Amino acid sequence: MNLSERIRLLLEENNLKQKDLAKEIGVTESYISALLNGRNSNISQALATLIEEKYGYSNSWVLYGTEPKLRMVGKNKTLSDIHKKAILQIEKLNPGQIKAVLAFVKALEEIENDFKEQP
Repeated sequence: MNLSERIRLLLEENNLKQKDLAKEIGVTESYISALLNGRNSNISQALATLIEEKYGYSNSWVLYGTEPKLRMVGKNKTLSDIHKKAILQIEKLNPGQIKAVLAFVKALEEIENDFKEQP
C-alpha cells in the first residue's frame, strides 16, 4: 500500500474530507490532494507523528506502511484494530463524555443479560 492509499484509508476510516484533514494537521488542501494523487509521495516524520497523535495511526505505518497500522495502546497487545481505535477515541473524551460512554456500556450489558435470562 503506497502513501496515497494510506492517506485515502485514513480519510475513509475517519469519515474526513480532504479539507478537514488539512485543517486538522495544519497543511493546505492542495497538499492533501497532491498526496492523494501521488504527485507528492512522501511526508515528513513530524507530519506522520502529528497524524499518529491526532488519529492513532502509527507514524511508521503512515510513512512506510509497516504494521501495526494503529499505535499500541494499553497493555493488551492482542487487541484488534477496532478495539485500539475505540480506545484511542475514548482517550480524547472529556470526563463527562466518558461517563456517558460508561453508562451506554452498562446499558448494553444489562440488555445482554436480559436476553440471556429469557427462555
